[in-house]
Amino acid sequence: MDRAIKKMAAIKVFMHDNEKHLNEIRLTSDDWDILQKAHTFLQPFASATLYAEGDKSSISQSLLIMDSLLVHYEQQKIHYSKDENEDLRMVRSIEMGWFVLEKYYNMTDQVPVYASAILLNPASRAAYLKKNWPAEWYEPAINAAQNFWVNEFKDALPLASPTASQQMAPPLKQRGAVLDQILQQMSVAAADQSNSDDLKIFAESPVIQIDCSPLEWWCRSEQRQRYPRLSNMAISILSIAAESSEPERTFSGARRTCSWDRSRLTCDNIEKIECIGSWLREGHIKPCSLNGMGLPMEPEQDDEAEMIRDEVEEILEWT
Repeated sequence: MDRAIKKMAAIKVFMHDNEKHLNEIRLTSDDWDILQKAHTFLQPFASATLYAEGDKSSISQSLLIMDSLLVHYEQQKIHYSKDENEDLRMVRSIEMGWFVLEKYYNMTDQVPVYASAILLNPASRAAYLKKNWPAEWYEPAINAAQNFWVNEFKDALPLASPTASQQMAPPLKQRGAVLDQILQQMSVAAADQSNSDDLKIFAESPVIQIDCSPLEWWCRSEQRQRYPRLSNMAISILSIAAESSEPERTFSGARRTCSWDRSRLTCDNIEKIECIGSWLREGHIKPCSLNGMGLPMEPEQDDEAEMIRDEVEEILEWT
């Protein structure tokens, strides 16, 4: 469609020159009119597809995109329903598209991770739902996310932050017995954090703008230390891709890795190769040859070590 619009003048000339051969299959002025209107209407859909299939896309974008497309449907239906722009063909097409999108939109109510992803996004949180959804929509969504948090993550053991310091704090200087007794009487008991509702506190906090993806924001050490259990939930949910494009690219890359002359690679080593390739492309690690810290690989068996080294060298050439 995009190419047809760009080549419209040339296509019209071609159809005029071959009028006898084309007969009734030529595009009329009405056909070009509906084609141009459909092309304009579908622009947000093309942008949404590219936005959702990026390398750093996540499920937190799904409802945002669907909400924006529903707003687009509403605006365009109003536009083509006005007397000066009336076009019943476009109105009927918009209504059919709206029906299909609403069908899949309602399916998100069955899975709490969609609303949870919105609440765990520091740039949206509960404020987004309360602004863009009616109360009869966002209240059940927030309650479902809350139940998901309580049942799956609230009482789970927090994961240790990979950047947390492992050094023991130096011991305090010795104090006198009398001073210790006085200080103990004046001390304030620490609040019990085990019963605090981190999800509710975070979701109701003010929205902030971030300079990275929500997943990268939650992976930072300060968030892992401040919300040890909630960060586990956030990382688990926000790691889900918005579309299957990125997983499909990973599978395609793994197929190139598993060429016929590398059929002896085990599943564990294929996984390691793909992870190392991703880390190299993203700049998370650097090999020793580039003044890096080396590759985080476990010792391999002799018959596979050479194949893995060859694969890593090929990855370096691609990057």
